[in-house]
Amino acid sequence: MTGLPTNATVLNTTVLSNFAHVDHVELLLNLPRVVTVDAVREELEAGAETHLYIEHALTVLREDIPVITPSTPAEELEEKLLESLDPGEAQALAVTEVTDGMVVTDDGDARKTEGQRGIDLTGSIGLLVRFVEDGHISAKTADRYLKRWIDEAGFRSPAREFDVFLEG
Repeated sequence: MTGLPTNATVLNTTVLSNFAHVDHVELLLNLPRVVTVDAVREELEAGAETHLYIEHALTVLREDIPVITPSTPAEELEEKLLESLDPGEAQALAVTEVTDGMVVTDDGDARKTEGQRGIDLTGSIGLLVRFVEDGHISAKTADRYLKRWIDEAGFRSPAREFDVFLEG
């Protein structure tokens, strides 16, 4: 797909991987104008050989989440971002900026760059909060997902207990 939706919600590899790890990638379909980019799909395909749960994310990409090919302006921005970011982060961030959207990533370098560029962002924990607040999952389920990410996937979280993130 080459058409870029305005105000896209652009998913990065870590978020797709996290939700695949708990076998609930379909929760991401609740996000507005949700897309991902070619480089993220390629990263997932490379990881599927050693992390079998990623195949679930790839299935959802094939069936429900559009994979965007960056426009020329996004490609130009991506080239600049590749100086400091990995391909998936650079491409997702470029498409997000061009579409005036929101990027969803847990990558620290990407989050720092997004903050400097004034781009809206959230991550896996922010999505858990949103899904709890919107009634898609319970806080208990979100807590279970967070702990699985930490214990099984090496996810780095500022807190182990999910309830901490609901107190804001």
